[in-house]
Amino acid sequence: MVISSLVIETAPALTADVARELDLREGVEVHEVNEYKIVVTIEAETVDASHAVASGFIGIEGVTGINLVYANFEDDPTLAKAGSR
Repeated sequence: MVISSLVIETAPALTADVARELDLREGVEVHEVNEYKIVVTIEAETVDASHAVASGFIGIEGVTGINLVYANFEDDPTLAKAGSR
């Protein structure tokens, strides 16, 4: 399991809409909305899956920036395979 925390920056007039859209996405949890910034976590099986979810945020109308704050990926099974070469 990979857990990432991100701050999503938005156009101020669309912040509430973006937060609602993010909350509907599988594996995404909205924790806080502060002015034009939204704090979320993503839970995914692999680093690649987490990246795919986060990359999808840019397609949401009103998103102006995506900032990774924290990522824990020690339990990613694809990384364990790569490290055993």
